[in-house]
Amino acid sequence: MGARTVQELDEAVELVDEFFDGVFAPLDAWLPALIDALRSHTRDGRLTGSQLADLVRGDAHRILDAADRPVYGAGYCASELVVSEGNPLAWWQGPDRSLLASSTFGPGQAAIDLVRLEWYRVPQTTGERHVAGPFVDYLCSNEITITSSVPVIHEDRFLGVICADVLVASLENALLPSLSRGTAVTLINANGRVVISSDPDVETGDRLAAATAAGTAVSSERYPFTLLGA
Repeated sequence: MGARTVQELDEAVELVDEFFDGVFAPLDAWLPALIDALRSHTRDGRLTGSQLADLVRGDAHRILDAADRPVYGAGYCASELVVSEGNPLAWWQGPDRSLLASSTFGPGQAAIDLVRLEWYRVPQTTGERHVAGPFVDYLCSNEITITSSVPVIHEDRFLGVICADVLVASLENALLPSLSRGTAVTLINANGRVVISSDPDVETGDRLAAATAAGTAVSSERYPFTLLGA
């Protein structure tokens, strides 16, 4: 099969956009209800980590149970305006919907390290949704992961982010058959890191800038991805 045309890559990029639209959809639907819940529960003071987990458990489970995308984990990472002590990350993942719990989270240096992560830091800075990765998620799954995050903002106050994780292995299964159509294609992020590829010589995490890659390149207008076709 010959090289992919720009039109064919445009159509393929639309499949990528539709996939991530589906990842963000349940987060966008959850956001208003979460803000209402936080308004009522934090009126007299901030929450503890355990109180936060109790508050958002049902909604996080609904995202995992109802998502029509292969979402591996979902939850809420609260800012210091919401959580006074304990774990600011209320996060559930995997088939058993296990709660991520660790004494390494909380006030002080551990909390500072947590909020420096891209999926938290960028929405905090920009006030916009963000897709981070691929990265090895040592915090949660220990797998190569893409994290989609939405800032939680009320009355100009940043209250944290709600997120959903998709494992790169699941992303490959969901997208590569439709994207490749028998040819070598590679999806890279805004930093030139390979996300997924049907090229056997290219691996997730490799750096492959669109400007220097051979073939045709088409970028998404909604998400930080470019699709390279041989």
